[in-house]
Amino acid sequence: EEQRTKAREARAVTNYMGADATVYDEIDTSITSEFVGYDRLVHESKITVLTTEREIVEALSDGDMGTVIVEQTPFYATMGGQCADHGFITTKDGKFQVEDVIKLRGGGIGHVGKMVSGMLKTGDVATLEVEEKRRSLTRRNHSATHLLQRALREVLGTHVEQHGSYVDDKRLRFDFSHFAAMTPEEIAKTEALVNEKIAEALPVETKIMSLDEAKKTGALFGEKYGESVRVVSMGDFSTELCAGTHVDNTSNISAFKIVSESGVAAGVRRIEALTSEGVFHYYDTLEDTLEQASKLVKTNPQGLVEKLEHLMAEMKALQSENESLKSKAAKEALGDVMDQVEEVKGTKLLAVRADGVDMNGLRDLGDQLKEKLGEGVIVLASECDGRVNLVAMATDVAMKSGAHAGNLIKAIAKTVGGGGGGRPNMAQAGGKNPAGIADALAQAKSALEEQLK
Repeated sequence: EEQRTKAREARAVTNYMGADATVYDEIDTSITSEFVGYDRLVHESKITVLTTEREIVEALSDGDMGTVIVEQTPFYATMGGQCADHGFITTKDGKFQVEDVIKLRGGGIGHVGKMVSGMLKTGDVATLEVEEKRRSLTRRNHSATHLLQRALREVLGTHVEQHGSYVDDKRLRFDFSHFAAMTPEEIAKTEALVNEKIAEALPVETKIMSLDEAKKTGALFGEKYGESVRVVSMGDFSTELCAGTHVDNTSNISAFKIVSESGVAAGVRRIEALTSEGVFHYYDTLEDTLEQASKLVKTNPQGLVEKLEHLMAEMKALQSENESLKSKAAKEALGDVMDQVEEVKGTKLLAVRADGVDMNGLRDLGDQLKEKLGEGVIVLASECDGRVNLVAMATDVAMKSGAHAGNLIKAIAKTVGGGGGGRPNMAQAGGKNPAGIADALAQAKSALEEQLK
């Protein structure tokens, strides 16, 4: 509590209430940060600015959420599709957990997170330590995107250009220009080429050079750059301009697996993929799923396909038998309804109710009644599982006289609280008001009268 009190008393009075302003707008743009994390994960530097979520302060104490800015940092800020590092900032008096890192106006780098213990003060010398595993996995995914882009250009053509990417410690996403969905063969070929280059253990080298020099290397460009650029090459296979962090050798990536390919915009495709631990976890999960599926159908993974084929054939036969039985039951439940046939302007109309029959069964029943009726119009209604199914059918002669099943169904569907339509010879509709079935069937006659010539 004493630390909290001291921190509150030490806070500057720079509160700002602008609706669109953030605390970062109040930071002097001459205060900058240097990223030194390409070759180190631990570094000491002086704290230059501290903020809470609303104001610039002189100190952060236990439990505070805030942002820490230092002169030099090994933490990579979210940029160029690569997510930020996580880790800790520690002084002799306190410890701060870094949950995000962002680029600020003027060149500062903000470490966003919360105080774990103690207190941080402006001017303190802090030890900044990046979480090694997260950085390592992120680097593998980032380097894999470079191999992927080059592989796509070889498999699909040189028209492929990057249209965005995202990499973190769990996965990678790569958007690229292409005019069609990739075929399974193209996906397999791309994946194999990336894994081939991983196995070749290509050295990964970075060089700082002028923009003109970079262009001479044949590096791939996708963004706007200053006069000096960072060129990342992976053997003779891939050369790109990139400010992100990468592995030292492609063998560090271990393995590469494409898990999806999809379209995200006109002429833009997206690949999502995994590397190293992500690939192994993917196959572990897949193996567990296969084991569970095999147990459910009482076989082993090796016999799963054969067992499923047998079960599918058995299910198809049972479905066919079930449909036949339902059709027979519906017909028996309906009984002989031919005495309910009416004549409307010389056209036969049979409008009857058959409860408990689903839409498929109602259509089958309609076909059977149509054969008995000969020429005319059939309208069937059914209450099934609390909902209403409607089917209308018209024969060729009835249609020539003006009957239209689609328009007929539209006219009566509102009575059962639904809607639908269809072709002149057959239409169907659903509804949610079974109480309106009798009225709907009664309206079928007047609706047909209006249609007939």
